[in-house]
Amino acid sequence: MSKCLLFTAWVALYACLCGFVVVGHRGDPLQYPEETFQGDSAAFAAGADYVELDVQESSDGVLVIQHDPTLKRTTGANVAITAATFQQIQQYHTKNGEPIHSLQALFAHYQQTDTKFLIETKIEKGVPHPQMEAKIAALVNTYHMQDRVMFHSFSLSSLKRLQTLLPSVPRIFIVGSLKRINFAVFPYVTGINVSSDLVSAKLVSDLHHIGQKVYVWDEMNENQKKWRWLSNLPIDGVVTNYPKLAHTYQSLTREAQVHPVDTLATNTNTSAIPIYTNPYQPTVRKQKLSAQAVVNVQKAIRSEQTTYYQIGTNAFVEATTLNLAPLAGWAQLLLGQKATVTPAAGWQVTTRQAPQQSSARLQTLANGQQVQILAVKLHGSTVWCQTANGWLTANQLQLQPQLNEARCWFLRFHQAHGLQVPKLGLGQTRTGVLNAHALDLTLY
Repeated sequence: MSKCLLFTAWVALYACLCGFVVVGHRGDPLQYPEETFQGDSAAFAAGADYVELDVQESSDGVLVIQHDPTLKRTTGANVAITAATFQQIQQYHTKNGEPIHSLQALFAHYQQTDTKFLIETKIEKGVPHPQMEAKIAALVNTYHMQDRVMFHSFSLSSLKRLQTLLPSVPRIFIVGSLKRINFAVFPYVTGINVSSDLVSAKLVSDLHHIGQKVYVWDEMNENQKKWRWLSNLPIDGVVTNYPKLAHTYQSLTREAQVHPVDTLATNTNTSAIPIYTNPYQPTVRKQKLSAQAVVNVQKAIRSEQTTYYQIGTNAFVEATTLNLAPLAGWAQLLLGQKATVTPAAGWQVTTRQAPQQSSARLQTLANGQQVQILAVKLHGSTVWCQTANGWLTANQLQLQPQLNEARCWFLRFHQAHGLQVPKLGLGQTRTGVLNAHALDLTLY
C-alpha cells in the first residue's frame, strides 16, 4: 500500500502498561529495497512486530509480493505482473540482488521464526485476481500462519471473502474518506484504517466504543513532530517506514503508567512552567502555564520516573507543582510566604531536589534560617515547600503572618485536616513569636 499506518497506545481506564504494535511498511524501505527478505529482517531487527506486504497475482496465478502493478520501480523492468508468469517475473532482481518473491516463498523463509505479517490484497478495478483470497487462505493454513498474519485492504469485498475463509484473522478496512465508515462495514471487519488528516480523539473513541480497532495511515512523511502528536491519540497499531523510530515510542508508551484524572488543578508555583507536546519525549511548546493558573487535568502519565498531567490537546506539564482540587486552593495560600526553618529534630534540615524523600539531597538549612516558599506540592498528607535552596516538608517551617490576618490563617489551617502543615506564629514581638492561645484564636 502507498500509505503507512501509525499506531499508539490505548489509554486504559485504570493504571496500566501501555504500548502499540509496530508494523514495518514493506519491511524497512529506507534502509533496504522494499518487500525483500533483507528489508523484512531489518524491520524485525529494528523492533517491528509485523511487516506489511502487498499481494498480487501473476498471469499463471502465483501470489506475488509487490506493491506496484509493474516491476518498473523496484527492478527497472517495465513488466506488468498480471501479464507475466512467475517464472518470468523471477528473472528480475531488486537492487540488493534478491528476486521478486512469492507469498509461499516468504512463508517458507520465515517458517521457523515467530515473525508476523500484515498482508494487503491489491484489488484494482480491471485487474484480474482469480481466487486470490482462497489462495492466500490455503497458504496460511498450509504453513500454519493463522496466528501470525492480519489482512488489510481498500476492498471491502476482499475482506468479506477473507472473513468467510479465515474468520479468526483480523481484517482492517483502509479508508481515505469518513463516508466509507458506516455500520454496513463493521460486521465484516475488525478495524478501520483512517487517514491522519481525518483522525481525531472523538473518532477513535466512537470506533472503540463499537469494538473496532483504529489505525492511522499517513503519506510517508513521518517525523518526530508527527509522532509526538500521534502518540497522544488512543489508536491501536503501526505500519511505518520508520520501524526504529516507531519502536522507540512503542517502548516509551509500554513502560508508561496512565491514570484518568478529569479534575481541576492549580499550578502552585510563583513561576510559569513549561508545557510539552508529549510526555514520552518531551518537546517544549512556545506557551507556558502561568503561575497559579487553574487548568483541567485530563489524565496523569508516569513516564521515565516523571509524572505529567495532560491539560489539553498535545499539552502536558510536569505534575511537580500542580495540586488537584479541592486542596489546591489551600496549598496556594503558602505561595510567596516567608518562613523560618524549624527542624522537626536536630538543628538543621536537608533539602531535596524534588518533593519526595527519595530524591537527591541538595543543601542544609540551619535552625532559624529565613526562606521564602516558591512552590508547593501535596503528596498524600505530606506538604512539600520549595525554596531557593530546594524542597523540604512544611512541618519543618514556621510561617509568620501579620497579626491582622491571624484569624483568617487559623481558620484556613483548621480546614487542612490530616495535612502536615507548617507551624504558625502570629507576628514578632520583643518576647518572641505570639501563638494562637495568646490571642484567644484557638480553633482546634
